[in-house]
This record gives sequence, C-alpha cells and structure tokens, in this order.
Amino acid sequence: MKSFLYLFSLFFILSCQKKTTPDLPKGTFDYLIGNWERTNEQDGKKTFETWERFEENKYKGIGYTLQKKDTIWKEEMQLIKRDTIWLLEIQSAKEPMVSFKILKKTASTFLAHNPTNEFPTHIQYRYFDDTITAIVSSDEMEIPFIYWRVEE
Repeated sequence: MKSFLYLFSLFFILSCQKKTTPDLPKGTFDYLIGNWERTNEQDGKKTFETWERFEENKYKGIGYTLQKKDTIWKEEMQLIKRDTIWLLEIQSAKEPMVSFKILKKTASTFLAHNPTNEFPTHIQYRYFDDTITAIVSSDEMEIPFIYWRVEE
C-alpha cells in the first residue's frame, strides 16, 4: 500500500508541473516570451504585445491596441534568423511587411535598422527587471513603448 501511495504521489507531482519544451535550447530572444501590457499608453487605450517561440530561430509576436473593446491597431511581428542574419519583420493591417536587420544584440537587448523605411528606421528593445522598453525612432522622432509582464 505504501508503494502505491508513493507512486501515486510522484505521478501527481509530475503531472502538475508546468509543461516546457525541452527539445529547444535557451534562445536568443527568450526574454520576450510572454504577454506584455504597455504602461505609458494614452488614457482610454490599452496596448499589448504577446511573444512566442516557434522554432530554435523563430519567434512570433502580435501587438494590438484596444479602445474600449474595439481593436484599433494590430500588427504581426517575427524575429527570424536567415542564414547568419537576424531580422525583425513587421506587418500591420493593410500594409506590406517591413524587415529590419538586427545590428546589435546582447542577452537582453537588440537594435534593428531599416534606413529605407519612412518611420521608424530604428527599433530597439531592452529587457530589465521584467519590463520591456521598445523604442521606435528615426533621426527626427522617438516614441517609447514601456511594457510590463502580464501574468496569464
């Protein structure tokens, strides 16, 4: 009977553990994974980003803004490695996809650049203390987006 209780307890503990994907090693942009809410949004609006990792060298994200219960802005994003180059690709509704080449990256930051895009020409992400700061900029203007992690 003791054996049965031990086995049952072990099975119960293992079945309650959070599922992970052990086949994927820690990735370059894993700090983005999760749900994020913008903290510096205008009154009456809420902006969110959600990131997931799909393959070793591919992350997908979605960003959207709600006003009341209506989605007033949405874009799909992906970070993808092509050959030896990382790209940030962004597609907004009714707009063609825009690619930004990752120029610099560290364990918690990256800087993407596309000099031919009207705005932004630069996108920088910084992760610190469960907060993400995304800065979209050009030579003339800079817009910060500050996000905190939203628990599921």
